[in-house]
Amino acid sequence: MLPLDPADWAPPASGIAIDGIALEPKPELHVTLIGSRLGAELRAGFAAPWLGNAVATALAAQDWRFARTGRRWLLRKPFVADGRVQLAHSVIERVELPAMAPFHRVLGCLLGRELPVPPPHVTLYVAGRPHGIGVSSEARLRAFAVREVSRPL
Repeated sequence: MLPLDPADWAPPASGIAIDGIALEPKPELHVTLIGSRLGAELRAGFAAPWLGNAVATALAAQDWRFARTGRRWLLRKPFVADGRVQLAHSVIERVELPAMAPFHRVLGCLLGRELPVPPPHVTLYVAGRPHGIGVSSEARLRAFAVREVSRPL
């Protein structure tokens, strides 16, 4: 994760409702650099000390500055819990983060394949799942997108 300093971008102060969905603010903001599935694949393929050093080297090689875009999206993803299909919702803001693509090229080289570049974003609000939805590629973002949120949050 790329943690965001609350002095630079504070978490939302209160919840909101969009399209009748009550969303709670995330208590901390970050950009996910390695999602849970990719992290599990990396951990399964490499010894911990070596992997930690390789990822640290790849991280250090990049400039992790980002720019906010102001473009926010309402996302929806079905998931199964307690044998029932439920819905998770998130509101994200896309960010410009040029370092994401070269970082994922390095991770792909480690795994011997090309990886999709996750769309850089910050999850601002959630409903249904406290950690958000998990958006590992532009294709998944398009699949989860309900609509762009144009009103100020």
